[in-house]
Amino acid sequence: MNRLEMMTDEDLVVLYAKGNNAAFDVLLSRYQSSIHSYIFFIVRNKELAEDIFQETFVKAIMTIKQGRYDPEGRFGAWLTRIAHNLVIDSFR
Repeated sequence: MNRLEMMTDEDLVVLYAKGNNAAFDVLLSRYQSSIHSYIFFIVRNKELAEDIFQETFVKAIMTIKQGRYDPEGRFGAWLTRIAHNLVIDSFR
């Protein structure tokens, strides 16, 4: 197990914000399955779930890179909230 995989989500976010792309790869691997499953459970459409999944991580990347991520909460819950909001938007 490498050094990054042993770090907390918050530490990985800080590293990613400073330009370490491998840190985000670790975050992606941690949450990929659960976020995708959550989205698919609600939308019941594989293609739509994949689109929303990608958009979720794009929004997360943009927010972190813009310095707008608030590390007070849990990263997984924040990511799930982004996914949830995008699911709701897809139904509108």
